[in-house]
Amino acid sequence: MRLLSVLGAASLSILGVSGALVIDSEPDVNSTLVQQHLINREKLIDLEKTHRQDHLFRQNLSPTAKRADEIVQAIRQDEIDNYWRVAGTDDGSVDERFAGEVFPYARPLISNTTLWKVIRRMPKGALLHAHLSAMLPFDKIVRTIISTEGMVVSSTQPLDTEEAKKNATISFAHNNDTLPSDESRIDSADYTPNTQIPVEVASANFEGGVEGFIAFIKSRTTVPPEDSVRHELGVDEIWRKFQAAFGPTDTMIQYEPVVRKFYQQLFSDLVNDGINWVEIRSGGSSGKLVHDGDEDVDPNLDAWWHVLVEEIDNFKATEAGKAFLGARVIWSDSRGKSRASLTKSMKIALERKQNFPELFSGYDLVAQEDLGRPLSDLAPELVWFREQSDALNLTIPYFFHAGETLGDGNSTDSNLFDALIFNTRRIGHGFSLYKHPNLINQVIEQNVMIEVCPISNEVLRLNEDILHHPLPAMIAHGVPTAISNDDPAILGQDVAGLSYDFYEVIQAFDNVGLAGLGALAQNSFRWANFEDQSDKDWIRDVDRGEDGAGVKAKNIQTWNSDWEDFCKWVVDEYGSKYGAISVA
Repeated sequence: MRLLSVLGAASLSILGVSGALVIDSEPDVNSTLVQQHLINREKLIDLEKTHRQDHLFRQNLSPTAKRADEIVQAIRQDEIDNYWRVAGTDDGSVDERFAGEVFPYARPLISNTTLWKVIRRMPKGALLHAHLSAMLPFDKIVRTIISTEGMVVSSTQPLDTEEAKKNATISFAHNNDTLPSDESRIDSADYTPNTQIPVEVASANFEGGVEGFIAFIKSRTTVPPEDSVRHELGVDEIWRKFQAAFGPTDTMIQYEPVVRKFYQQLFSDLVNDGINWVEIRSGGSSGKLVHDGDEDVDPNLDAWWHVLVEEIDNFKATEAGKAFLGARVIWSDSRGKSRASLTKSMKIALERKQNFPELFSGYDLVAQEDLGRPLSDLAPELVWFREQSDALNLTIPYFFHAGETLGDGNSTDSNLFDALIFNTRRIGHGFSLYKHPNLINQVIEQNVMIEVCPISNEVLRLNEDILHHPLPAMIAHGVPTAISNDDPAILGQDVAGLSYDFYEVIQAFDNVGLAGLGALAQNSFRWANFEDQSDKDWIRDVDRGEDGAGVKAKNIQTWNSDWEDFCKWVVDEYGSKYGAISVA
């Protein structure tokens, strides 16, 4: 207002001069008013930056990290200008290309960039929001199944037409019996429905061979790029296709030898992408294990979790896993369950927590929020669950999905209110939070972090592309955030790690930069649930961060060291080439 007053006074003084005045001067870049405008502009920008959730992190950057941030800004801008900015042609021979375009179309191009090489190398901290059966690319799982003795595949109908391939139910299993020798092709019109064929045989004889078989399985377990961009069809339509993709996955990871290889591959892929801690959403519909050499599921509900604990320890004991801090499980139930079935699953969750206190870290409700029961309707079960965990002296905090919606005031949007009242420690997605100024303040005050899943939100049609995502608004308002990948095997990332989501964020938003990504990565450790803690101790350690004295502080300190090493690598690797490029 003060600046406007000054300009207003100047304007009035000119208007008061006789109309006979001849104006023969030119705009002067060095005039007092112009310079004052530029000074006030910088002050206003600097003032806004103090509200950002990454402000303190940026204030504490080392000289090396500051230099790395400048270099990466230069790399990003150079590629925006010289790689991404391609104008389309009227005849359609060249497609329009730009930084921030829809992910399915951008994905094949990303790996050609220098910025991608930087992001791949970056220490990303923790993966806090991912669903077990959609974490590892399905081609890796299927290749493991093909090479595992005794694994068989069946279909509810011959896969001899495109319609059949689209509608058939596919199942994998382990079988010790001698199978019919006359059945070798699951894609033949002569195939007998539900007949088991060795996967090695079925895949070799499939149209296109093994690669054709793998491509078919991936077509049933992933959302095609052409579907994710059909925003005119709405959210419910893409969710039906998304949830259908989970069908074949249930039988893929049940046989113990496959399950063990699955975990070793998953943990290896995460570490190779700079992720040292993972919190997996699983539980309610998982945990069915067929032991090595068996055919039937073990009725002991602990069997699956014993394997997970063993494989975490096995991986940490390897050279590749020496920096891996481990994994915990957030027990996850479908929000569409009836009261009776949900209560039954909650009892199972309480028992698993008693039997595996270090493995299970919290509780959540999953599946499509818009069509599931809202948290307000689930209040009786959630209050009961908290009462039972307290009575059993168990620490099972809530990590609720909330606000994963386009709605404003609908039941899904209102889940944000319930989540905070239930004292959730983190919120999954929180896409609609930016619409609620008071809730934003409440989230900041309660030290609640938002697990942001950019590519998931885009593919599931909440935003048309990364440029329309509300993450910048959250960061600008000071909301604690970290990046996760949700269901990368289904949603198009087709990798277990976070690099594509990190790349999308830094490529899209000028205000993020390498320093902003660093703050997001460090946040993932600050809000990671490394150990059971009371609410008081949890808030204390989140507040103190690396200055604390516990496990969390130690792990953040380790990440800080990795971050400095990474920034030095950026400077050494790219400083000479990009150091002279001006940064806007």
